[in-house]
Amino acid sequence: MRKALRFYLLSFGLFLFFVINLQNISALNQGDFLKNVARASTNQYTNYATSIEDSYAKALGTLGLHLHPGTSYKKESVSSKSSLNHCKSLVYQTLASLPKEHREHLKNLTLYFADGRRGLGGGSTVILRCSNVSDKELSSVLVHEMGHVVDTGLYTGNSWYGKSEFMDGNIPIYNDDLSLRFYKITWENDKKLKKGAKESDFVSEYAMTDPFEDFAETYNFYILHGKQFREMTEFDRSLMRKYLFMKYYIFKGQEFDNDPYTKIEPFTRTYDATLLNYNEKSFIKTKTLASL
Repeated sequence: MRKALRFYLLSFGLFLFFVINLQNISALNQGDFLKNVARASTNQYTNYATSIEDSYAKALGTLGLHLHPGTSYKKESVSSKSSLNHCKSLVYQTLASLPKEHREHLKNLTLYFADGRRGLGGGSTVILRCSNVSDKELSSVLVHEMGHVVDTGLYTGNSWYGKSEFMDGNIPIYNDDLSLRFYKITWENDKKLKKGAKESDFVSEYAMTDPFEDFAETYNFYILHGKQFREMTEFDRSLMRKYLFMKYYIFKGQEFDNDPYTKIEPFTRTYDATLLNYNEKSFIKTKTLASL
């Protein structure tokens, strides 16, 4: 009887030992399994985001523009394939979110990775710095530079109508140039403000430097800060005229709501509109800028 009891207890002990250890092994395997799943999910998301970014980078080439190497502007420009693709993706998404007529006038684009100005634009050309700038700021700077392209490239006058009192460097602005209607709201000529012009007549302090920056900053503000712009016009007649010019002449009646609600300052201005916050998920029509 005692031998049978001892045999039973020994068998039961061995059974418990195997059960407990099998549970521990199962728990360890389950933990490894969950870790592998999490790792796989992260890799899949990263691969998916990279794939989408590569697709947008390639799509930039479908816009009919010539992409110049960064070294053509700055010899010291150096970028990796991934950083260049990221910049090209952001540029494509930004351009694709602008009116077709505007982006189609851009023919020459240089993306560089070195110290220098964040952007230069005019005629049919934009030069853009892709390094040391956030995605949102880069997109906003590009919108500003596209304002220059629209102003000095898309809308130009004819010499038959004679020269106006405005000059863009050594280039005359002719009397039938559409942009003159905008400039003359607050400018006497390309170097002098109208008598009585004040800070609240402009969307930013930088817009007060010359009529061309005024146009580009207002273009940027109209697209990315439409709600705030409309509220600001309630306090300033000149600003109202600029808003209506953009609405009816440049955007053919289209208005934008890409800014989060912010309490406006009716009579004070930030220096640079490209540094202001805006809702990129609302602006970017591809809906992926914030997630890349």
